[in-house]
Order: sequence, then C-alpha cells, then structure tokens
Amino acid sequence: MKTRTAASTPRSAGITLTEILISILILGVGLVSLATLFPIGLLRLREAQRQTRSAYLFESATADTAARGLLNANSFTYADLLNPLVPWSYWYVQPSGRYDPLTQDTALYGHDPLTPPTTFPGPGANNSFLGGGYGLPFAYDPLWRYQTVNPATGNQGIYLDPSLQSGTPEARFASGIYSLRPEGDGFPASAHGLQRLTNFNTPGVMPSANWVPNIFVSPEDVVWQESTNPNYTVAFSVTAAQPGGIPVGTPSTVVPDLSITYNTTPTPATPTYQPISDWRFSWMLTAQQTNGSNGASFAGNIVVFENRQFAYDPTTNKAAGETVVEAIFGAGKSLVKSPNMPSYYYAAGSDRTVLLRWPAVAVGNIPNSPQSDPVVKVGDWIADVTYERAQNQVNTRFYFNTATPTPPLQGAQNPLNKLEWDNLPAQRCFWYQVQKVTPAQADPAMGTLGYRSMTVYVNQMLDAKTLLDRNGNPVYQNAALICPYVVNVIPQTFFVR
Repeated sequence: MKTRTAASTPRSAGITLTEILISILILGVGLVSLATLFPIGLLRLREAQRQTRSAYLFESATADTAARGLLNANSFTYADLLNPLVPWSYWYVQPSGRYDPLTQDTALYGHDPLTPPTTFPGPGANNSFLGGGYGLPFAYDPLWRYQTVNPATGNQGIYLDPSLQSGTPEARFASGIYSLRPEGDGFPASAHGLQRLTNFNTPGVMPSANWVPNIFVSPEDVVWQESTNPNYTVAFSVTAAQPGGIPVGTPSTVVPDLSITYNTTPTPATPTYQPISDWRFSWMLTAQQTNGSNGASFAGNIVVFENRQFAYDPTTNKAAGETVVEAIFGAGKSLVKSPNMPSYYYAAGSDRTVLLRWPAVAVGNIPNSPQSDPVVKVGDWIADVTYERAQNQVNTRFYFNTATPTPPLQGAQNPLNKLEWDNLPAQRCFWYQVQKVTPAQADPAMGTLGYRSMTVYVNQMLDAKTLLDRNGNPVYQNAALICPYVVNVIPQTFFVR
C-alpha cells in the first residue's frame, strides 16, 4: 500500500502577495501615464487656440492697417487738427520747429523722463537718417492709449499735441534702464524706448476714437448670460432713486462677462449703457519706414497679446507688464577683435545667445532697482529694443572712429561674419522666440555688485549684436523687453497708398 506524502499533496491555485503588489505597480504606472496626458492635452489645446486666434487677428490687423491708413502720415496730422486751436497744435509742429515722429525723435513730446544725450536742442539733433536710411522704429499702440486713464483728470486717451497732454504719460514702449556699468561713466544705456504712436485723438475730441476698442482686439466667441441667471451682473431697474440699477450677483467665471454697465458721466441726467468687453486677444504694431525719406513702405511686426495689461506704473514710468533689462546679444567668452575698431570685440559661436542681466539690489544711479527675477519660459518672446534717441550719439558710438588712420574708418566689422557691421542698427526693435533658458543666478561678471542674470537661446540668428570690450562686457548697454503676454509675432510689410 502506497502512502501519500505531504510533497505529493495537490496545492490549490492562488495569487501571491508579491504578484498583487507587482500588478498594483503596473496599474499605477499606467494610470499615472494616462493622467499626464490630460494636462498635456489641455496645454496643446490652449496653444492651438492661441495660434488659431492669432492667425485670425493677424489677418484682421493687416486689413485694418491698410484699409484705415493707420500708418499714413496725413492721418496723424488730421488727428491733431482736431485739438483746440492753440499755438503749435499740429502733430508735426512744436515751438522749436517742425518734426516727423516717424523719422525724428524729440524730448519735448510726451512725458518721457529720459532725455536724449545731446547738447543740440530741438528735433533736428534727433534726425534718424542722414541723406537716407531707415526711419525710426516705433510702437503703434492706440489701444494702450485708449484704455489707460489719467487718474488726476479722468481723461481717457491722449492728445497728440504735447502742450495739451491730458491723458496718460507717453510711457515709451520698452524703456526703463540706465547705465549698468560698474565704472559709472555717466553714459546712459541705449534703451530710451520706442515712441508709442497713435493717430487717434481722445474720444471726446475725435469721435472715431470710440471705435478703437473694436479695431485692435479679437472679440471672444459670444456666449450670452441669461438675464435670469443668478450670476448675472446687474438687473437694470433705472429709477431716480436707484439710477445705477440693482446688482443681483456676480458674473460667471466660465463664460465671458457680456453684461451692461451704467455710465452717469459726463451728464447723469442722460444715462448711457455700455457693454463690458472681454479683450482676451489684442494687437499692436512695431515697425519703421524702410526708407527714411519715403513714407510709402514700412517693415515690422504685428504683435499679438493674450490677457495684456492696460495700466501705467508711475513709480517706473512704464506700462505695466513691460519688463526691460540689460541684454548682451551675442554673449560669449571666445572673443574676436574687430579689425578696424581695435577696442571692439565680438563673441564667437554666439549667434543665438542672449545674456539677460538686471540689478537685484538697490543701485543709486539706476532707477527702478532692485528688480525681481523676470519670468522667461520656453516659447516666450523677447525683443531687442536697443534704441538711441539722438543720431549724433549713434554716430559717436557706432559709426565713426576718429582716431588714425585718416580718413576715419566706419563701423565695427565682424571678422566672423564677412566683416559685416553686426552691431547695427543702433535704433531697432527685433523680436525673438525663446527656445532654451538657463536658471537665474548671480551674474559672474557683476555678481559682487548685486546683479543677477540668465542666458536664453533664441529661435533664429541675431539680427544685431552687442559690442564687447576685451573682457566680454558690453561697451554700450543694450536692452531687451520681456513681455509674457505676447502670443505671436508675425513679420509683415505695409504699404501706404
């Protein structure tokens, strides 16, 4: 008789604890991987929406610029003719003479605190071209002008005549830094900001200016909120006892607020009702005449914004949301001397490298310091807004070498680029998209003085570079605008007929 041993006893099938844990691990990895697809998908949808909307807005901006003659010099003159008749009330005229803002800059226009570094008064000293060349780069930005109100007077918009300046200060586009050189040589940076132009006068003076909010924005898809919705903003029951209506709640946080506001100004006896506009996407132009003596052609960019701020910061004399820092375009350590300008250098292998630098502590001779670390992400846009206001300063810094030999040689040639003058023009507005960003840190060259910096790599070769000294520091400070609200920058050539 055979005896059954314990080893031969059949075992019941089952799952061990180890197998269960492994299964949970695999399931968890799969769920986590699946969950990561949702935020990525939302980001892709958001980016697709932004690109689609900017494409539509680009087509609208191109058509409006041409159809409305926004860059026609005569339209600027007409807008200023609507000002009250006072001496020198024309766009091209001021007490020291007649000037064209598309080719000349002047310290007497607007409230720009940065005066041009020149001993020659009057607009003639700021002529941007000598017998030809490009016009001045400018920012055509009527919507910013329209939306910003002078808190002292309550006036909306701006008079084009400087003697009647009653709206917001000019707050030149992308201005705000002075010299950052530790030597303190007294030379201001090439960062005076672009003229912020508009040929729309104040709405009270120029009725067509009331259409500005409908021209430079892209209205969102219309989603009406029902009057019975408990989140509706205001239920209007206008009476003498309650002229403002009866508030019954707050607007929805999901759909656009298309409610009606009650306006009692300027005459409370005749109330008016105005819809609230949700300006998610808006646009402006940065451009310049392709020929300073011929205003028929402009080269520039249509700049599309998302959720752009419309406010003026009196402490910095800048528009809110426009951060300006020092920039070294073409930063690097491997330096090559310019053959005809012995004191000027270029960095090798730096065709797409930009060093951004800012004071992290209060510096006595630098306004608006200290600055916090700017937010720069991959996909953001920065602009080279190096801008000299006075042509004689441009000549001194960038064009002429007064030393031997005679006659003097012109320009700083770059031996790395077929002896081109890569530092020019000295008045420019070039846009670049960021492809890579290094973390902000104490600046190696000026860290002991309390400066921080970061390096960004852009999507194309730099159109202009910063002149460097033998130590790799900038000879003259250039400037970069950081504006996280920029969605897209689309190059465009405009023709004025």
